[in-house]
Amino acid sequence: MALLILAALPVFGQPAFDAASIKPSQVAEGRGSSFLFTHGGGVQVTNGTLRGIVEMAYDVRDYQISGGPGWINADVYDIVAKSASGDPAVSIPDLRKKLQTLLAERFQLKAHRETKELPVFALAVGKNGPKLTAAEPVAGSNSGTRGECGRVTGMNATMANLTFFLSRQLGRPVVDQTGLSGTYDFQLTWTPDNPCPAPTDGPSLFTAVQEQIGLKLEATKGPVEIVVIDHVEKAEAN
Repeated sequence: MALLILAALPVFGQPAFDAASIKPSQVAEGRGSSFLFTHGGGVQVTNGTLRGIVEMAYDVRDYQISGGPGWINADVYDIVAKSASGDPAVSIPDLRKKLQTLLAERFQLKAHRETKELPVFALAVGKNGPKLTAAEPVAGSNSGTRGECGRVTGMNATMANLTFFLSRQLGRPVVDQTGLSGTYDFQLTWTPDNPCPAPTDGPSLFTAVQEQIGLKLEATKGPVEIVVIDHVEKAEAN
């Protein structure tokens, strides 16, 4: 049962792109997808499902989308959208709003946000304390996480960076309950469930989190904001 309806979507009167092309993708089957915010205030999607485009537009993950017909997970599209001003300073939140407007106009997308109690993982400090190296930030240096198959490196990373990465890997929200407010350098190595050229003798991600950085993941339930698709139609190529 929904705990709270936060807002009705889409909100008309939002910023819109000055030019946009949407076409069924001609990319060969098996090729990957790309979802890019481009320089100058644009969006470029290649071989993207509508579900993935909704993730991009509303800044949510796959597990935060509910409803919609089956084709939103199967049909793929190419989108090129541009702002006439070509302003390189346009913000990502503004581009998301423009993409929301585009989805409402071209896919007749109607949706709303809800908060529901869903399964989550709580990230907490292990019984022996964290095994994290406090970062020493250098002006102009990178910060966040860099992930590849079976490995993630944290560089001047916050717990928010780590929980975001873990939620993508686990397909479930990860809530920070560590109480750690600093920035850290760390590395995790594990054997992922999906096939890829990763170490085959490594631990699970859960074990790696506990043994390598001194934290732990515990299954629980918590409030998660989701986007519910109420209505959507296939867009005509243009």
